[in-house]
Amino acid sequence: MRLQLAIDHGKEHEILAVVERVAPEVDIVEIGFPMIVTYGLGLVEKIRELVPSKPLCVDVKVFHGGTGVASRCFDAGANIVSVLSVAPDPVIEKLVAKAKTYDGEILCDMSAPARMVAQRTAEVDQLGVDYIMVPTGFKPDYDYDIDKPRRWSFRPKVRPLDLAGVVTRNAQHAKLALSTGIDQTNIRQVIDMNPELIIVGRAILDQSDNDARAAAAAHLRRFLPYEG
Repeated sequence: MRLQLAIDHGKEHEILAVVERVAPEVDIVEIGFPMIVTYGLGLVEKIRELVPSKPLCVDVKVFHGGTGVASRCFDAGANIVSVLSVAPDPVIEKLVAKAKTYDGEILCDMSAPARMVAQRTAEVDQLGVDYIMVPTGFKPDYDYDIDKPRRWSFRPKVRPLDLAGVVTRNAQHAKLALSTGIDQTNIRQVIDMNPELIIVGRAILDQSDNDARAAAAAHLRRFLPYEG
């Protein structure tokens, strides 16, 4: 079980300062999609130079024609590259093969509708992805419908961690990754789902300064089971 810091906002010099101070307190540093759009893979290269031994996840959310993108990410220093679950099967299959040539890994962002998560989990699991990531449901933004409209327009909602259970029941090889809204108030519930990756952003980054961010990361990490 590992703690992953997701960086989705900030100016480049701020991001580098955060990484330098907070990286020792987390297991993986994720360079989020908005940061790749804003600064490109040059930011990944700078972070790799700054923390040469820290695993990096580059959240490019590949959808099509992604082997070239994956190669560039791995060349820039990535250890994990993300793909959308709605990407065509041949794209995911090629990404998995490409990752193996770099001794890297593929994280599949479960972007399928909630009612299709079970089926798509089984499919991408067979394609060989290393992780399947779903939102926890702790944030209202992710309180979406898990099924089609029913009689009288009644729609059951996704409760926190419902999708995590769907993934674990339908994946035989891929490991669970959980993200969105995770903080000290709910991390014990998250840990109970036995994810491999616990992805945290704002609970760390919204602190007042980098010392406080490092302290927040260290505090969250202390909840994780000891695996010495």
